[in-house]
Amino acid sequence: MSSPIGQEELCQKNLIAAYIDGELDERVTLLFEDHLQSCAPCRAELRAHRLFVCELDAALTDTGEIPVPEDFSRMIAARASSDMSGVRTRSENRKALGICVILALAGFALLGARASGAIFLLAEKFVTTSLGVAGFLATAVYDTVAGLAVIFRVLSRKIIIESGSLVPVLILLAFAVLILSRLISNYHRTGATE
Repeated sequence: MSSPIGQEELCQKNLIAAYIDGELDERVTLLFEDHLQSCAPCRAELRAHRLFVCELDAALTDTGEIPVPEDFSRMIAARASSDMSGVRTRSENRKALGICVILALAGFALLGARASGAIFLLAEKFVTTSLGVAGFLATAVYDTVAGLAVIFRVLSRKIIIESGSLVPVLILLAFAVLILSRLISNYHRTGATE
């Protein structure tokens, strides 16, 4: 069983189209017709719907066709082919295709030549820069080792030969180990914070 529909609900529901099409059941139809007696906006809306349906029926039943000659489609096809005849022959199509292929190949060749020059230039700069950096690093390492060797030779000669004992060498070695361990712990401490 459906719940009873109040007069306010009839106004809010869109029942006009269903009423015109005869889709409402008998009880709702009677309630809607009673509602139409007291509701001017719904009566105006019903009138507008009926007018629209009448105009739609009149438009759909009007057979105002435009007369077309019997051989209209054949005439159009003949006219189209005669207008296009001679525009492009087989030889013209082959020439156009050949020109397009030649232009495409020339474009690819020019792009390839330009790109290959840029690639070779980039590769040359990369190799030159890499060799320059490697040479600088090798020179720096060699100079550092040579400088340390000279310093070590001078210090060892002064400490060992002139003093005659190994105690200063052992103190220097202990000092070097202490500094090295301190540097390693600082390195690990900064590495852990990053």
